[in-house]
Formats: sequence, C-alpha cells, structure tokens
Amino acid sequence: MEQKVKALFAWTTAGEKTARQIGEKYKAAGVEVTFHGEATKEELPFLAEERNMTHGLLFLDHEKVLLVSLTDEMGGFTVEITVEDFILPN
Repeated sequence: MEQKVKALFAWTTAGEKTARQIGEKYKAAGVEVTFHGEATKEELPFLAEERNMTHGLLFLDHEKVLLVSLTDEMGGFTVEITVEDFILPN
C-alpha cells in the first residue's frame, strides 16, 4: 500500500519566500502541505513527527533545503538538498 505524502514546510527568515512559493505549488497539485513557520534544524524532525507528516522540509535560504523523511523502514533520514533538486508539479 502506497503511503500518501504529507509534508511540513518550515523555514528560516531567509527561506520563507521560497518555502511558501514551492509549498503552494505542491498544495495546488493535491499534496498535503502544512506550513509551520520559522524553525530550527533540531526542531524539524520532531515537528514533522508530532503532526504525522511523512516529510519535513526546512528552507534554509532561497537555494538550500534540509529534507527529513520519516517514511524509511530504518527510521528515516535527513539530507540537505537544493531547490533545483525539487521535481515541481506542473
């Protein structure tokens, strides 16, 4: 059974605009997106988990994003990606 993606979008001051723009695109495409607001790297996994999200994204600035996946059988993973790595919905 495929798990539905539910993503928590959080940001630093420098990443807010990009987080909102990308989050709205995913929302419009039917992905369940929750906007949290400002957060820290340390808070992100806990924020996503307590809201039963599959992913947490912390937009560090307009280029860098910290991605936390909570769906992995090994307990999840955290990786830093770039905005260019996103596959945006049309």
